[in-house]
Amino acid sequence: MPQVNFRTSSERLAVIDRAAAIRGVSRTEFVLRSSEAAAIEILNERPVIALDDEAWDDFVAALDAPVVIDPAVKARYARKPQWER
Repeated sequence: MPQVNFRTSSERLAVIDRAAAIRGVSRTEFVLRSSEAAAIEILNERPVIALDDEAWDDFVAALDAPVVIDPAVKARYARKPQWER
């Protein structure tokens, strides 16, 4: 089984041990659970979207398609702001 080793200060280790005791788990289990939770949170910040070939082609076609601007939106942007009238 792979192994992870790290060095830390006595103060940090004491904090980890106190938290592990509160959870009722070993130091190792506490560190593994905490680091796994942090890793999952970080990975979820960048979700992976898997597309099959047809969906990918549709996605690329949508990106390459010309932009169609709603006339009402275009008119809204053409108006002078209130402070310039």
